[in-house]
Amino acid sequence: MNLSDDSRIWIFQASRKFSYSEKENITQKLNNFIAVWNAHGAELLASFDLPYDQFIVVGVDENQAAASGCSIDKLTKLVREIDAEYSLDLLNRMLVSYEENQHIIIDKLPVFKQKVKEGAMKNVNVFNNGISSLKEFKHSWLVPLEESWAKTLLN
Repeated sequence: MNLSDDSRIWIFQASRKFSYSEKENITQKLNNFIAVWNAHGAELLASFDLPYDQFIVVGVDENQAAASGCSIDKLTKLVREIDAEYSLDLLNRMLVSYEENQHIIIDKLPVFKQKVKEGAMKNVNVFNNGISSLKEFKHSWLVPLEESWAKTLLN
């Protein structure tokens, strides 16, 4: 994303990787959306990325114009439409994604918590999908378990 580091971002994780055709279609939908996305008539300087072919990350440089509640609702509506079309579980906040042995794994939150408490998670990097700035995304989106939001679960 070619936006300033203090740009606001939203991260949506899919429950599986996008197929090639899904990725192409999602890219087209996002390009079309961003081309006309605005907040109360003010054009938004926005961009997106599809990291790991499993996440949708949308950013807005709010130095130009801030995303309003209505504009965020429009983004959510688009994500719901993509989710309905491809069954990706994009809005399920009870799923946790992490990387283990260069594979992305998605677990339900209670399963993930149990694995951490049992010590079953070794050399795991956790995705922090709750971050909200591009700078955080670049530097602390994927971090070792011990440095993540889940560190409180460790014994």
